[in-house]
Amino acid sequence: MTAYKPRKIKFEEHFETDGWTIKIYTIAKLGEFNHPEVYANAKAQLPTWLKLTNGFNSGHNNIGFLILHAGTEGVFSIINWWIGNNMLNTNIYKTDFETQDQFEKISGNGLAPCVWELEIINHERVAWTNHILKKAPQPDYKTYLNTTFNKVL
Repeated sequence: MTAYKPRKIKFEEHFETDGWTIKIYTIAKLGEFNHPEVYANAKAQLPTWLKLTNGFNSGHNNIGFLILHAGTEGVFSIINWWIGNNMLNTNIYKTDFETQDQFEKISGNGLAPCVWELEIINHERVAWTNHILKKAPQPDYKTYLNTTFNKVL
């Protein structure tokens, strides 16, 4: 086991595709996230990923967030969107540093996001609770989307 070291977490952009708005975040184990090919390829995958269903395929608001994390084993792509108003649908993919256009789905067998990714998920949970759930029946999607997270943790 190696000691915990802070990683840079950065909000990159709002990306719109097929009627969805996705917040995109990056995390880098070493310095800056410097994987433009994986970044572009992950964005290109979003229309396919956002069509995935699960055993509790509840309604959603076409809002989500993507985390791209350059870690030790490769780049992890974690796509999340809110379903049933208060639950998070999450799929995790891994891309090797050598094959930056191939995404292997690695979630579904118990794997969950890591401690740095959970920082973003917690931020999004708090923002969703404050700007959507607590504002019902008139949720404030604009403020939710503009509430982003940038930190070295």
